[in-house]
Amino acid sequence: MVRRAALLLVLAVLGCAPTTTTQAPPERPEARAEPARTQPRRPPPAFVQALAELERNPNLCLRLVGPRAEPVRKAMLRAARGRVDEARIVAETDPVEPVARSVEFHFFVPPAAPASGVGLHTIHAYMPQ
Repeated sequence: MVRRAALLLVLAVLGCAPTTTTQAPPERPEARAEPARTQPRRPPPAFVQALAELERNPNLCLRLVGPRAEPVRKAMLRAARGRVDEARIVAETDPVEPVARSVEFHFFVPPAAPASGVGLHTIHAYMPQ
């Protein structure tokens, strides 16, 4: 027992003695939970491009086809803020189609509009839901 006490004394002097109390690791400051900044959700590129084309070309109209066509039409009219006549965006909703199907964008020129020198082609774009 004297040997053990002497050994512990030597280890204590050298700084290697085992201690009976263990120190807890320093506590890390908890990350503060900042309130989530709700940034507006960015619209899909097809949505933005379609709106830009409608604003740029007053003869162009848009037909939205799909089960979620009407909500997309309303969102486009809100985003246009009155710059696009609502009669130029038409929604065709097919209730038989599955809801997971994307909305299709079909551009067209109404027959009463004056024809330009450039041939207009139907442009198809799909917006995933």
